[in-house]
Amino acid sequence: MANTPMPPPPDPGNVQGMVLRGYTHPYSCHLLFTFPGRSGAAGFIGALLGYVQSAQDWGNDKPVRMLNIGLTYAGILIFDPTLVQFPSEFKAGPASTGSQQSLMDSGPSAPALWWNGDKPTIHCIVHVYGMTADALSGLAAIVSGAAETNGVSEFLPLKSGSGRLTQYAPLGHDIHFGYHDGIDNPDLGWPQYQEATVPSDANNFVIGYPGSVFSPGPVSGAAGAFAKDGCYNAFRVLYQDVGAFETFLTQYAPMVVASIGGSLQQAREWLAAKLVGRWRNGSPLILSPNAPDPATRDATDFGYSADTLGLKCPFSAHTRVANPRDEPTFPADTPVPRLSRRGMPYGAPPVPPDYGGERGLIGLFLCGALAGQFELLYSWINVNNFSNVFLPKLDTQDALIANRISLSRGDPSFTIPLPNGQAIKIPSLPPFVVTRGTAYCLLPSLATLRQIATAA
Repeated sequence: MANTPMPPPPDPGNVQGMVLRGYTHPYSCHLLFTFPGRSGAAGFIGALLGYVQSAQDWGNDKPVRMLNIGLTYAGILIFDPTLVQFPSEFKAGPASTGSQQSLMDSGPSAPALWWNGDKPTIHCIVHVYGMTADALSGLAAIVSGAAETNGVSEFLPLKSGSGRLTQYAPLGHDIHFGYHDGIDNPDLGWPQYQEATVPSDANNFVIGYPGSVFSPGPVSGAAGAFAKDGCYNAFRVLYQDVGAFETFLTQYAPMVVASIGGSLQQAREWLAAKLVGRWRNGSPLILSPNAPDPATRDATDFGYSADTLGLKCPFSAHTRVANPRDEPTFPADTPVPRLSRRGMPYGAPPVPPDYGGERGLIGLFLCGALAGQFELLYSWINVNNFSNVFLPKLDTQDALIANRISLSRGDPSFTIPLPNGQAIKIPSLPPFVVTRGTAYCLLPSLATLRQIATAA
């Protein structure tokens, strides 16, 4: 069969910026809104259009302030109640039974407890970015003013501070558990032929283009026109229990010392690296198995297939589960999907010994197919059953972010193989992360946003 040429890639001027590029603005906040009706919603979007950042290359002239806009399915219906051709998981939302088969949010992460137990109708999320604190607060004030003028209600998801999900800028690219973050994201290339597409190509993220095995959609009718050049965003707020994490490292450090020697502090860092698959400075265990190395802290060019016993990186380490790279997977789980992730910490770090307070990660997981990409990968996080490296037990879990409460699925033990043929086995990992809230949004094209703004 002859190769079928791919159509040209999307116009970057029509795609919202965060879809195709990572931002490095040190200040951000993420504002949740409920629309009063079509006219107010259109007026609100119209007032923000001039600040929406596209994916066009800004060269050396980085915008001092900018924003992007996401709409939930309920928000889309405010503009046109006939747009029913969207995928079922997007329409039903992350709290639905179907999505929860993968997300497995239970116990303190249960959807009934999301957003502090409130039941907000989230129609829109506005993601605001600034190069300075003043630039951020100035643009956030403009967004707030537009909301007030148009009768749009802001929902405050946090019970502390401003109530908003604001990035804790001093942490930079680190998270509260102490790891360097934001290292590895797909490059989002563009294939020459439809038959040659790979999971990291942009046609798996931007809706309306052929060749994707994940079938981003909708692609036809009025809904297809509305969604074209858009991208889905699984917006997830994850509390990080730093106290539980540090207590765990302290508790098991003596076991590590007894097995491999060294000091307790060295053992704590070794154990932290084994949980994630990278040292806290970012060095991957595959490339730097014995100690962190500044030369590899941002490395992404490596694989796991040669580490057949997990001696360098445990099979259930977070980075190995979330991106198995060249590790063989079962045919039904091939090709391995990719996500573009934009993450930023919220809340101030604790001051030990007091670990109280609200802090965690604001996660934006971008994809073209929520079920085939985001939810599939999350199901692997909760139940490691996608590769024969987990045989004969198919139920271990991601060592860092899996939900430990649903013990009917997912074995919370963690095994670290050692070169002498022995292993350090931790019988039950504690929960380190709690879901505070999740929303599924479409990041519409700029053409669609302009259309929305005239819908009054």
